[in-house]
Amino acid sequence: MDFVVKLPISRGYDSILIVTDHNCMKVVILLPYKEEMGALDIAKLYLKQVFPFVGLPEWVILDQDMKFTSQIFKGICELLKVKQNISSSYHPQMDGQSEKMNQHVETAL
Repeated sequence: MDFVVKLPISRGYDSILIVTDHNCMKVVILLPYKEEMGALDIAKLYLKQVFPFVGLPEWVILDQDMKFTSQIFKGICELLKVKQNISSSYHPQMDGQSEKMNQHVETAL
């Protein structure tokens, strides 16, 4: 999961939450997002818009955004038994598929 932020406001949203399924489906889901939304809002958005299509992941690759490293998000993942893998800026190859998709989305916008 990753964000494309600081976009022009459209229908009240200023960002996009990008969810890339790295498993057999190889699906990408783009969701309108408000940059001020918090970790609990992300979890609710996932439950409503992503879960029906791809289910609950075994693990997620996340960047070091404060929303993903917050105690709330860590607690949600712990309760659901979802492993978190936090990528670093020094190892972008860890999340290369998502980063490539971000580039495509930004180019299209």
